[in-house]
Amino acid sequence: MRRVRSRLSDSGLSVIALAGVNLVLLLCLCVLLNTHRLPKYGLNVIPAESHFLISQFDRTQSHVITITPGREPRFFLEGREIKNGMHGVEEALRQWDGPLSSRVTIVLVCDNAVPAGTVQSVVDRILSHGFNCALSGRPTTD
Repeated sequence: MRRVRSRLSDSGLSVIALAGVNLVLLLCLCVLLNTHRLPKYGLNVIPAESHFLISQFDRTQSHVITITPGREPRFFLEGREIKNGMHGVEEALRQWDGPLSSRVTIVLVCDNAVPAGTVQSVVDRILSHGFNCALSGRPTTD
Protein backbone atom coordinates (compact mmCIF):
# COMPACT_ATOMS: atom_id res chain seq x y z
CA MET A 1 0.00 0.00 0.00
CA ARG A 2 1.23 3.45 -0.84
CA ARG A 3 1.48 6.13 1.78
CA VAL A 4 0.24 9.58 0.91
CA ARG A 5 2.24 12.48 2.19
CA SER A 6 1.24 16.08 2.18
CA ARG A 7 3.58 18.72 0.88
CA LEU A 8 1.96 21.36 3.11
CA SER A 9 3.72 22.32 6.31
CA ASP A 10 2.23 21.25 9.63
CA SER A 11 -0.10 24.17 10.55
CA GLY A 12 -2.09 22.81 13.48
CA LEU A 13 -1.22 25.71 15.75
CA SER A 14 -2.34 28.33 13.25
CA VAL A 15 -5.68 26.56 12.74
CA ILE A 16 -6.30 26.54 16.51
CA ALA A 17 -5.33 30.23 16.75
CA LEU A 18 -7.67 31.13 13.88
CA ALA A 19 -10.52 29.19 15.49
CA GLY A 20 -9.89 31.03 18.77
CA VAL A 21 -9.96 34.43 17.07
CA ASN A 22 -13.22 33.51 15.31
CA LEU A 23 -14.73 32.40 18.61
CA VAL A 24 -13.79 35.68 20.31
CA LEU A 25 -15.22 37.73 17.42
CA LEU A 26 -18.45 35.71 17.49
CA LEU A 27 -18.76 36.27 21.23
CA CYS A 28 -18.23 40.02 20.80
CA LEU A 29 -20.87 40.15 18.08
CA CYS A 30 -23.39 38.30 20.27
CA VAL A 31 -22.80 40.68 23.17
CA LEU A 32 -23.11 43.78 21.00
CA LEU A 33 -26.33 42.59 19.39
CA ASN A 34 -28.00 41.47 22.61
CA THR A 35 -27.20 44.29 25.05
CA HIS A 36 -30.74 45.62 24.82
CA ARG A 37 -32.10 42.21 25.87
CA LEU A 38 -30.02 41.94 29.01
CA PRO A 39 -31.75 42.76 32.32
CA LYS A 40 -31.19 46.27 33.54
CA TYR A 41 -30.50 46.69 37.24
CA GLY A 42 -31.28 49.72 39.32
CA LEU A 43 -34.24 51.97 39.82
CA ASN A 44 -36.35 52.95 36.83
CA VAL A 45 -39.04 55.45 37.75
CA ILE A 46 -41.07 57.36 35.17
CA PRO A 47 -42.79 60.32 36.85
CA ALA A 48 -45.96 61.84 35.45
CA GLU A 49 -45.61 64.67 32.93
CA SER A 50 -45.91 68.22 34.23
CA HIS A 51 -45.58 71.77 32.91
CA PHE A 52 -44.27 72.89 36.31
CA LEU A 53 -40.89 71.44 37.24
CA ILE A 54 -38.64 71.95 40.23
CA SER A 55 -36.06 74.49 39.13
CA GLN A 56 -33.89 74.59 42.23
CA PHE A 57 -34.04 73.85 45.92
CA ASP A 58 -31.65 73.75 48.86
CA ARG A 59 -30.10 70.29 48.61
CA THR A 60 -28.59 70.55 52.09
CA GLN A 61 -32.08 70.79 53.60
CA SER A 62 -33.84 68.24 51.40
CA HIS A 63 -34.39 64.52 51.07
CA VAL A 64 -35.58 62.52 48.06
CA ILE A 65 -38.08 59.71 48.55
CA THR A 66 -38.77 57.51 45.53
CA ILE A 67 -41.88 55.35 45.26
CA THR A 68 -41.99 52.45 42.81
CA PRO A 69 -45.17 50.64 41.74
CA GLY A 70 -46.13 47.10 42.62
CA ARG A 71 -48.59 45.09 44.66
CA GLU A 72 -46.81 46.55 47.67
CA PRO A 73 -45.17 49.88 46.69
CA ARG A 74 -41.47 50.11 47.52
CA PHE A 75 -39.96 53.24 49.03
CA PHE A 76 -36.39 54.44 48.58
CA LEU A 77 -34.57 57.19 50.44
CA GLU A 78 -31.66 58.66 48.47
CA GLY A 79 -31.47 55.42 46.44
CA ARG A 80 -31.50 53.02 49.44
CA GLU A 81 -34.62 50.96 50.07
CA ILE A 82 -36.67 51.83 53.13
CA LYS A 83 -37.67 48.63 54.91
CA ASN A 84 -41.17 48.13 56.41
CA GLY A 85 -42.96 50.14 53.72
CA MET A 86 -45.07 53.02 54.99
CA HIS A 87 -43.98 52.40 58.60
CA GLY A 88 -40.35 52.80 57.51
CA VAL A 89 -41.21 56.10 55.83
CA GLU A 90 -42.86 57.26 59.05
CA GLU A 91 -39.72 56.31 61.03
CA ALA A 92 -37.52 58.26 58.61
CA LEU A 93 -39.77 61.32 58.95
CA ARG A 94 -39.61 61.11 62.76
CA GLN A 95 -35.79 61.13 62.58
CA TRP A 96 -35.83 64.43 60.68
CA ASP A 97 -38.26 66.15 63.09
CA GLY A 98 -36.80 69.17 64.80
CA PRO A 99 -37.25 72.86 65.45
CA LEU A 100 -36.43 73.73 61.83
CA SER A 101 -38.78 71.21 60.18
CA SER A 102 -40.38 73.95 58.09
CA ARG A 103 -37.06 74.46 56.25
CA VAL A 104 -36.74 70.81 55.20
CA THR A 105 -38.09 69.86 51.78
CA ILE A 106 -39.02 66.30 50.91
CA VAL A 107 -39.02 65.67 47.15
CA LEU A 108 -41.24 62.77 46.09
CA VAL A 109 -40.31 60.96 42.91
CA CYS A 110 -43.29 58.75 42.14
CA ASP A 111 -43.72 56.46 39.15
CA ASN A 112 -46.88 57.29 37.23
CA ALA A 113 -48.17 53.75 37.95
CA VAL A 114 -48.18 54.32 41.74
CA PRO A 115 -51.77 54.66 42.98
CA ALA A 116 -52.80 58.22 43.84
CA GLY A 117 -53.92 57.06 47.29
CA THR A 118 -50.40 55.91 48.13
CA VAL A 119 -48.89 59.20 46.98
CA GLN A 120 -51.50 61.18 48.94
CA SER A 121 -50.83 59.13 52.08
CA VAL A 122 -47.09 59.88 51.89
CA VAL A 123 -47.75 63.59 51.20
CA ASP A 124 -50.11 63.75 54.20
CA ARG A 125 -47.49 62.18 56.46
CA ILE A 126 -44.81 64.60 55.22
CA LEU A 127 -47.03 67.65 55.77
CA SER A 128 -48.19 66.44 59.19
CA HIS A 129 -44.55 66.52 60.36
CA GLY A 130 -44.25 70.14 59.19
CA PHE A 131 -41.97 69.51 56.21
CA ASN A 132 -42.33 71.07 52.77
CA CYS A 133 -43.26 68.60 50.04
CA ALA A 134 -42.53 68.74 46.30
CA LEU A 135 -43.60 66.24 43.67
CA SER A 136 -41.15 65.71 40.86
CA GLY A 137 -42.28 65.38 37.28
CA ARG A 138 -40.87 65.05 33.82
CA PRO A 139 -41.23 67.67 31.10
CA THR A 140 -44.27 67.44 28.88
CA THR A 141 -43.62 66.37 25.30
CA ASP A 142 -45.71 69.12 23.64
